[in-house]
Amino acid sequence: MTCLLKGRCVVGFNKFLFSSLRRRPEPSIYKSTLDSGLCWNDEKSGIHRLPTRLFASSLLLISTTATAAIDTAITINNEWSYSNETNQTEKFETTITPEIEYEFRRDINLTAIGRIRSDTKNHIDASDNSDVELREFYIETSIGRSFLTLGKQQIVWGKADGLKVLDVVNPQSWREFILDDFNNSRIPLWAINSEIPIADVTLQLLWLPDQTYHEYAADNDRYAFTSPQLVPKPALGVDVSMQAAQRPNRTIQDADWGARLATFWNGWDLTLNYLYHYDDRPVLFRQLSMTANGPLVTITPRYERSHLIGGSFSNSFGNLTLRGEMGYATDRYISTNVIADIDGVVNTSELSYVIGLDWFGFSDTLISTQLFQSRLNNHQPGMLRDERNTTTTVLLRRDFNNETLTAELLWLHNLDLDDGLARPKVIYQMNDNTTLWLGADIFYGNQQGLFGQFKERDRMVSAIEIAF
Repeated sequence: MTCLLKGRCVVGFNKFLFSSLRRRPEPSIYKSTLDSGLCWNDEKSGIHRLPTRLFASSLLLISTTATAAIDTAITINNEWSYSNETNQTEKFETTITPEIEYEFRRDINLTAIGRIRSDTKNHIDASDNSDVELREFYIETSIGRSFLTLGKQQIVWGKADGLKVLDVVNPQSWREFILDDFNNSRIPLWAINSEIPIADVTLQLLWLPDQTYHEYAADNDRYAFTSPQLVPKPALGVDVSMQAAQRPNRTIQDADWGARLATFWNGWDLTLNYLYHYDDRPVLFRQLSMTANGPLVTITPRYERSHLIGGSFSNSFGNLTLRGEMGYATDRYISTNVIADIDGVVNTSELSYVIGLDWFGFSDTLISTQLFQSRLNNHQPGMLRDERNTTTTVLLRRDFNNETLTAELLWLHNLDLDDGLARPKVIYQMNDNTTLWLGADIFYGNQQGLFGQFKERDRMVSAIEIAF
């Protein structure tokens, strides 16, 4: 939504700087859960201290003689979902998203985005019914021809619908599986993000000293993973001991970093991407032992480094757009059920890609289809995941009544396990500030699949969004 009504004022910089530093919100404390559905809580106090101090120090570099122009905006979203399985309200959630932009000078801007969320009928997880979070907090400035973004931010590399190949710089909240919009489920990170033009190429350099990872649904939450392709199942009569996760805790040495080259060549938008990072999914290392009560499996979750090398392309040919992404990831540890395997995981690389076609041949209509596929290069018998995983998507969208009414259908279908997700939706824009929509999330298929595991979780969803 774009906001038509914004407040704007000018304040002296000295007064703003010191008052804002006194009231600066602390970054939120994240809670993480394991792929196995068993959860642990990690009090991450201190993880963000260095990035926060670096960011505060950068504010002091700004000339104290400048004045700050302030733009403010606020979005209020109320979303209701009804479970077909339990015949009751799944959530009645109100989200308030305030945004403030300070323009110190023409080339220096500060953006702060918060999120206040309250759910009076929370049947999704066991967490508190309300939370307050500083979503994003960053400075944008230019140095010569280069552009710099410093602070807590989202960095988006991929543009695929429904699933991800390159969009892995930021971790994700899986509280509602993939049903939430990526912009809302993506977890912002403290980072230095620079873009440097070199001839016809733009070089993007990233440094992320933020050890924050995926947030999974806990064991008894509504969208907890249960698929045997994701969750190791212990044998009958075997006790399981879950240890605390071993998380990287060195701000400098354990930082992620990456680079991207982007260019436009003969009608093609092209990128070449590289990311050296800790995989946001914990590896479940296993150890078998015998005790007086019988066999014991000790699970120790640990985060491991991975290199991601990939790229993307897109081009338009009349009413048709061709686009794609590819990523090759090293050191992907996949759990195995083979008892003889000493640590319970197999190290493999993974090649993933998506190819998409978008057609605008009919007036006010979009027809889009995608093919996702991933392949494990060192697949072995007993691994939880199959060697190949193939998913297709179809997006149909049509605008009516001068683009105030939109009907769409997003359909994701896995060809290997014959399961999927259908998401019909109708959107009505009452005016420039108010939008209503009504939709459904319909799962089907094999319960061993990524989508089929939630085949009993069908729901109706409606929402109203007001922007000021």
